[in-house]
Amino acid sequence: MEQRFYSISVVSKILNTHPQTLRMYERLGLIKPSRNEKGDRLFSQADIERVRKIQELTQKMGVNLAGVEVAFKLMARIDELESELEQMRKRFWQAVQEQAEQLAAKLVAERWEEFVKERSFPVQVWRRAPIAKRVKISTANSNHEETRKP
Repeated sequence: MEQRFYSISVVSKILNTHPQTLRMYERLGLIKPSRNEKGDRLFSQADIERVRKIQELTQKMGVNLAGVEVAFKLMARIDELESELEQMRKRFWQAVQEQAEQLAAKLVAERWEEFVKERSFPVQVWRRAPIAKRVKISTANSNHEETRKP
């Protein structure tokens, strides 16, 4: 989808605000519209949504522009922390899965003789456990060690 850009006059009409207000928001660092080769401001849909959020905070909630700046910084920090938390969750669950596979492989290696003797070993578990596939085991039927291959 092609991104559309709007001039300051179009945006001021869309948002029912004065162009000077948009210039002031830019001067304060609350918005950062891009510029064309002539230096004219070009507002994206994201810029327009940000101005709407500024209007909501100032007009409906009574927050001053300094408060809006603080609120935006806090929202950005929250987004960063949520992203960081998601990465930590992924690493945690990956470590849990690896630990479970290692424990399963250890259990299989320790109880292999018993599984073979009782013919109760769940083969599908062996085939699904990547680490278990690399564990060297000895079977009751042979005196040599064999490595299970997929």
